[in-house]
Amino acid sequence: MEKHEQLLNMLMDFNEDVRFAAVCNRDGDILWNSQRTNLRNFIPLNETKKTLKRALGAWDERSKITDNIGRGMYVIAAYEKIKRITIPLDGGNLLFVSVDNSPKKAGKGKSYGHLAQMGEIMSIVDFINENK
Repeated sequence: MEKHEQLLNMLMDFNEDVRFAAVCNRDGDILWNSQRTNLRNFIPLNETKKTLKRALGAWDERSKITDNIGRGMYVIAAYEKIKRITIPLDGGNLLFVSVDNSPKKAGKGKSYGHLAQMGEIMSIVDFINENK
């Protein structure tokens, strides 16, 4: 099984809050993607592709300071309904994960977001990278 497909399957299986996951190349082309069944996309796929291209540019900028602070691990953008996570992968690829961030997850009242379980997500990424 292709390692990117395995990565996305493991992410979708580990947590029901993962709505969508994709791996794109340095040009922003989506190589693999997976979406939770019976969920409506908040953002159309063509807009997500534009977001991925912007994220790739931001990761290129971040790479200029790695000598000072180390390699970037991930970025989370939190919104009322979702969190959008980007993680650089080997070979210049990028992992994009959309996680549910709705108020129902916080219980009553306003939601400032629940944890995205980055430890588990990064463990899966590391597992896939170590077992190529």
